[in-house]
Amino acid sequence: MIEKHCMGCGALLQTNDPDSNGYAKSLDHTFCQSCFRLRHYRDFKHVRSEVNTDKTLEFIENFEGHIFWIVDVMQLNQSLHSGLIRALSKKDVVLVVNKRDLLPQAVYDEKLKRNILSLLKDYKITLMDVVFVSANKRMTLKPLWPYLEDAPVAFVGCINAGKSSLLNTLLGEDVLSVSPVSNTTAEIIRIETEDFEVYDTPGFIKESKIHEKLNDETLIQLAPAKTIKPTVIQIYEPQTIMLGNLGYIEIIPEAQLNFISYLPFEVKRVKPDRADANLNIKHSFMIDNPVYKTKYWPKVHERVDLEIFDIGFVSIQGEYKQLKTVMDENAELILRKAII
Repeated sequence: MIEKHCMGCGALLQTNDPDSNGYAKSLDHTFCQSCFRLRHYRDFKHVRSEVNTDKTLEFIENFEGHIFWIVDVMQLNQSLHSGLIRALSKKDVVLVVNKRDLLPQAVYDEKLKRNILSLLKDYKITLMDVVFVSANKRMTLKPLWPYLEDAPVAFVGCINAGKSSLLNTLLGEDVLSVSPVSNTTAEIIRIETEDFEVYDTPGFIKESKIHEKLNDETLIQLAPAKTIKPTVIQIYEPQTIMLGNLGYIEIIPEAQLNFISYLPFEVKRVKPDRADANLNIKHSFMIDNPVYKTKYWPKVHERVDLEIFDIGFVSIQGEYKQLKTVMDENAELILRKAII
């Protein structure tokens, strides 16, 4: 029997087990049932694919061609997977910074590039180029064409970086499965056209468990389709910033500082003594069954970002006496030098 793979996620089609990757009611179908429901009904449940990370790493290490390393500008630190970084150490790598359109045009690409390279300076990766792109704007992919025409190209990166979305835009077709749910690519998918040969690879997993507490509506909130308008809050005295019922950030400033949210949902300022009570009211952004934990962050004498894995990031511009977060126990945060 000839093996047939799903055009959306690359899984081997099978008709025996509805709970396993690649299930289809008939092998005459082009897509597995999960990809079909995702494409036609936006059914995000049960679309995650089980992937073989070692197999993908071996493919990258043996690949002869250019590597497009796709990172999410809204989730930069989450895009840094240690195994992938090791595999890229001796490769011809183009860093493709995706979702640039979510940041305001007033943010200069050169500044972003400089700060991203600073973030990567400790990794032994030689970059051929750094390109800012958007899967929603095909013209932004133009700088990638010389590499595509020069040699085969593998698209690699962490889950939800947007590899499949970029390839769909590049191909001018909505073929590969894309959703707000992480990891909808199951196998390495080879695509050959008259102009180029490309490979879509499964995303590497570096995520928090916060997805366990997100419903479909919330997942869509976290996948905005247009530029995020930053929320700027000037802080002169101890203040708390509510991030829905996900948690809050409490800041005691040294003097005046600016808190800038690049999150795709509304945040609001409250007095610190009202923060805990505000966790129990209705917000525009809600997670299921939150359980909170507290963390105090070190003082840093430069602009910093707090990146919240799978959610986004906020920026703190100015020095603080104390920085405290109270977040759901599944939320994973990292403090880094600001990228903007």
